[in-house]
Amino acid sequence: MKQHNKKFAIVCTACHRTIGDFLLWFEYGQQCPDCSSNQAEVVYHRDFSEIAEVLSQAPFPRRGMWRYFDFLPLNDSKNIITSLEGQIPIDRWRFLEDLARVMFNTNCQVYAHRQDNNFATGTFKDLAGSMVASVLKENGIMAYVVASTGNIGVAYARYTSEANITLYAFIPENSSIAQEAEIGCFGQKVFRVKGDYTDAKDLAQQFAKANNFLLAAGNFDPMRIEAKKTMVYDWLRLVPTFPTVYIQALSGGTGPLGIDKACKELESLNLFDRMPRFLLVQSDRCSPMADAWKDAKAQGFPSGWEESYPVYHNPVTSIATLATGYPKAYPVVSKLVRKSSGEILSFPEDQVDTVARLVAYESAVRIGPAAAVAVGGFLKSLKEGYIKENDIVLVNIGEGMRRAPDFMKQLAHTTSEVKGLVECELFDRNKYGTGLWESVEKLFE
Repeated sequence: MKQHNKKFAIVCTACHRTIGDFLLWFEYGQQCPDCSSNQAEVVYHRDFSEIAEVLSQAPFPRRGMWRYFDFLPLNDSKNIITSLEGQIPIDRWRFLEDLARVMFNTNCQVYAHRQDNNFATGTFKDLAGSMVASVLKENGIMAYVVASTGNIGVAYARYTSEANITLYAFIPENSSIAQEAEIGCFGQKVFRVKGDYTDAKDLAQQFAKANNFLLAAGNFDPMRIEAKKTMVYDWLRLVPTFPTVYIQALSGGTGPLGIDKACKELESLNLFDRMPRFLLVQSDRCSPMADAWKDAKAQGFPSGWEESYPVYHNPVTSIATLATGYPKAYPVVSKLVRKSSGEILSFPEDQVDTVARLVAYESAVRIGPAAAVAVGGFLKSLKEGYIKENDIVLVNIGEGMRRAPDFMKQLAHTTSEVKGLVECELFDRNKYGTGLWESVEKLFE
């Protein structure tokens, strides 16, 4: 393999052509010059056994995601744009363990990999934002174009602004005003497209081509995948036993791609038995991947099953961050799910407020609607038997409440309007909690 730099090379996953560094990858239009595939991975020129020291619990020079600098695709640490993203605890949520044991006689451990309180924008996308801005800075990119349902646009706006890179963000018309405002407050340009996420992506592509600007490459972007793979490194450092189950809310699917990448990098080191089972969860109001999976499963996964999936235009959903109606990554993500012996399922969107209130009541953690879909997926997986005895379950809490102010309004269930003292009745918090649990139990009926 010809080494274009001392640290890593980008290699096409389809024909295995060594492309070189990111500057060449960008010049080739983020596709292989030989086979035109847009799927490539970063291959490192060092032994991954050296990661053992980085995974130790000892104090380390760098914190957050960039503690793994030696195994991330940046050559010069001076180009790092960071707000300590990834410097987040992995909590054990025993209240969900108790539910599994009491209601389903299933003993399991449940951990919440919290991305809800990242320092920059409070979502899982901060990892990608940091990585992308750092790589763009290192390669002299001064303008970048992205289509986003919300969170990735906000994260990219935050980090590219620090790198003095101009961002053009194309968002669908159902994106929240809060997200639009946050992108704009960083001095980045927002185009609200009259249409859905697919329309926003199409117009972003046209705009980038017309102006010769670099376009964000979507779910297969090697920069994003390299950022997401650091989840696995965190598990090895912070979770006593490597997870057997991974749950996240599913929109595009970069998370599972990153996990798969990390597991392949580390598989020879005997740090874990196998990649966790993927239980990926969509809102029932925009669930093209879950619907396609259900149909393929009912047919016994016939030949070519992964290429068949519906496209939902203008989905009617209140969770804009999960509103990917055209799931172009499904052929790859679905095969990963099946390889892991996992499932793709949906959760009722009208139940997410109940889930979010329960989590806040039991753990004092305020989660957004997408994260509530993930926790709801855990509950549904229990009901369907996808959580097994002695499983170690890792739930990705990908966004916090501050990313969803409109959702916060739905959680105001303890307010009473009063005029005077006589109307100010005493409040039984335990009774409130009992009511929450009764509401959750109804989900299993």
